[in-house]
Amino acid sequence: MSGAEGTNVEAMYPDIQYFVYRKCTKDWQIAESRIEFIDLTYVLDGEATYYVEGHAYPVREGDFICIPKGSLRKARIESARPMTAYAVNLTIHEFESKREVVLPFPVHCHIGYHGELEYLFRKLNDEWTSKPHGFQIKARGLMLLILSDLFRILVYDNHTMNWHPAVKKTIQYIQLHYHEPVKVAEIARNVGLNASYLSGLFKKCVGQPLYSYLNCYRVNQAENLLLSGEFSVTEVAESCGFKDVYHFSKLFKKLKGYPPSRIKRLPHPVMPE
Repeated sequence: MSGAEGTNVEAMYPDIQYFVYRKCTKDWQIAESRIEFIDLTYVLDGEATYYVEGHAYPVREGDFICIPKGSLRKARIESARPMTAYAVNLTIHEFESKREVVLPFPVHCHIGYHGELEYLFRKLNDEWTSKPHGFQIKARGLMLLILSDLFRILVYDNHTMNWHPAVKKTIQYIQLHYHEPVKVAEIARNVGLNASYLSGLFKKCVGQPLYSYLNCYRVNQAENLLLSGEFSVTEVAESCGFKDVYHFSKLFKKLKGYPPSRIKRLPHPVMPE
């Protein structure tokens, strides 16, 4: 899967040089220099001004800064409310090619408060500060989760972090019960909404009808099981909530472009060409 053009998201390997939970004083500043890393900063509170290649970027709570490697950067407090922020300096390479990754993020934008993103930065701060054995591995994993969320917010169209809580609960329900008969009315009762209202809300947030999402989820689960080579098509259909193997095969082919029987059942399964 690729994100923006030229960025191989799945192959990103972040190398963190510096991380800080920055609570600025009124005299805080970063001296002007040309940076040899990417500067990612998520502002939690207060205000500051960053200068990138001579251009001023006033920032406040909910703002996000991405200063590319090689940029001329400086920053200082120009407000009575000094900034509080998470900041990470890193480089990113593609895992196999070692080619440096240029993030397709704007230098400055307002993304607002995201609880999940703040939580990940807080966990990264805990690891980076306490430095337990093997902390680099966990820090790298947390950084990948942070980058994943930033791609969803800034690049992808389906901003899942901004979805209505009832839609998120619906998806969680599907993930737990996809192998059972699933009714919209039952899900609606579970999330405390009217069935027709939930259906409209789900389509607005996700971009597809609820049942279409359910079918896609079931078929993806079925594909994973078939790739293991451990189950027959009939067994997989039944375990993924399909009572009719013919209907399952027809839907699978419609969504995947080939019938489930074409998945090669080998000791190390591969996708059909």
